[in-house]
Amino acid sequence: MNESDRIALSRISRQEASPCATTDELQGLLLQVVFALLMVFMIAFFMFVGKTEKEREEQVMELNRQKLTLALEKLVDDGRIRYGLNALMTQGVDGKRTFDPSGHVRGGRLSLAPAVKKAFSEGSKAAAQDFRDQASLVLSWQDEALSVAGVAREELKEDEVEWFGREVTSAVESLRLDVRGVQRSLAARLQKQWIENPKSLSSLKYADKGDVASFASEIEIELKNKSLELISKEIGSEVLP
Repeated sequence: MNESDRIALSRISRQEASPCATTDELQGLLLQVVFALLMVFMIAFFMFVGKTEKEREEQVMELNRQKLTLALEKLVDDGRIRYGLNALMTQGVDGKRTFDPSGHVRGGRLSLAPAVKKAFSEGSKAAAQDFRDQASLVLSWQDEALSVAGVAREELKEDEVEWFGREVTSAVESLRLDVRGVQRSLAARLQKQWIENPKSLSSLKYADKGDVASFASEIEIELKNKSLELISKEIGSEVLP
């Protein structure tokens, strides 16, 4: 309130002004009060609108993440089928997937049921092809996940794009490690059986089990290479490096 307003209030309180002058001055003061209240309301309104807009953006971001997460889970499930992992790995109550090679190796050779062998063979071929260029596979998965989720890449904010890229890269790498892990587990089981029973390994001539054990460190590389070669031959595809 400025000096003239204070003078006006003083005159009104002392009834020093004419009725007309007092009314005009009072109306002016009321207008200032109304204007001040209006300013407070406008500030509160814009603060509310800004907060609501931010909350709406956060809700949209969270919805996008949920959609993309579900889409990525679908791609992972499809990938497990494509690479034959569902035929070999089992899922525990804790959700973790494991693979036990002991039931698939007998007499120093792979012993897979026909359906499992077909899934593993075709899956290994698909994996060898897909993971030859993993960077391109990640980009392909991004496009496919966006399509499944019904989300346009342009709708994603910068931090969402970074998050999405990390999630896809992690999912693709996890699948690669699962395929490689199954192959290497089978190879390790073969090596173990060969060392325990040298007669099952025709290419290496040792007198008995004790001889093989004593030379285990020397033949480790040869056994590893041979086991991977055998798996590659059985599935008709190269194994993942």
